[in-house]
Amino acid sequence: MRFTKRYWLLMAGIILLQACSSSAPKKTAGKKPAADEPVAVVPAGTSILPAGPVTPNPYLQNKPSISSAAAQQFANATRAMRNKQWQQAETLLQQLVAQNTKLSGAYLNLGLIYRAQKEDKRAEQAFTDAINANHTNLDAYNQLAILQREQGRFNDAESNYKKALSIWPFHAESHRNIGILYDLYFGKNAEALAHFEAYQQLRGDGDKQVTGWIADLQRRLGIAPKPKATPVTENAAADVDADGEAATSEAVKESSEVVEEASDE
Repeated sequence: MRFTKRYWLLMAGIILLQACSSSAPKKTAGKKPAADEPVAVVPAGTSILPAGPVTPNPYLQNKPSISSAAAQQFANATRAMRNKQWQQAETLLQQLVAQNTKLSGAYLNLGLIYRAQKEDKRAEQAFTDAINANHTNLDAYNQLAILQREQGRFNDAESNYKKALSIWPFHAESHRNIGILYDLYFGKNAEALAHFEAYQQLRGDGDKQVTGWIADLQRRLGIAPKPKATPVTENAAADVDADGEAATSEAVKESSEVVEEASDE
């Protein structure tokens, strides 16, 4: 499966430092939204998503504790990744994790660098390190699972997608990616359909590609199209930090080019 320039721009450009720390998540129990703040709610019985209010992404509840110098170094590494200056980016990130082993985002980017250079063993270790640094890093679970899926380790991939969804069942990309796995590699059409429908409900933007996959699965299963579920967006439940950076559920996902290739396998 090839990785396009657009893919790596997506990967490097929007992976943020927020939630890199593995410190305990802030308690949110009892926190009430402002009167004018929208609260996403999943109606009972409409999908595999848990019914009720959409909870915040736990990854975003961890505030990073880093110096301004470290933040600048991370930004420099990200810029180097955009320019495919892999050695420079790796050096900067290795320096960061040597200073602070709890920077999950730095390990995640190291994994992407190794993936770009086809060093899959090092990439797997880096994604594992990202999870160990912050066990709520959903993007690290997904990247590790994508790598395992490409290696034919389908059970391992399924396990990591499930771990991500057990941490936060409203993570849209985990639903899409496990749906791909079930559809193409396990032949679990009903399960794939349920996860694609959950993805569409969470995204709320009518992803045309996934809409096509849903229609195909419904045809194969002999199921009539369902009424469109009420959209539930992840951002409605996500906290925004002081700099105005919103949810990072998009931070690490397979680009449309990669997913299209996978769907043709």
